[in-house]
Amino acid sequence: MLSELGFNVIVDTVIANDRYFNDFYDSLVDYPILFVGVLCSKEELSRREQSRGDRIIGLAHSQFDRVYSYNEYDLEVNTEKLSPSECADKIVSFIKSDQGYSAFKKLSTRNISVS
Repeated sequence: MLSELGFNVIVDTVIANDRYFNDFYDSLVDYPILFVGVLCSKEELSRREQSRGDRIIGLAHSQFDRVYSYNEYDLEVNTEKLSPSECADKIVSFIKSDQGYSAFKKLSTRNISVS
């Protein structure tokens, strides 16, 4: 609804399984979606998980391959190499460049797997 009213909406989530992806795809495919890959190494994710103290240890490692199973994004930001501010600046610059958003629309619904 907010997108239909002309507002930009940010969805910040982990798409950890096919059912979750399909729900997003079905709901959002008709909207302009900037599909951003937020990347980080498995080792750094594990380090962050432990340092935060409020995470289930090993969850990042166990979900890594599913979370990073997409091979195409409109834009990628690496949080190991860039600060949060630099990542935000990169995203804003991409939006202002008027490049098209197409990666999400190139994806299709996925086979439901047990996860």
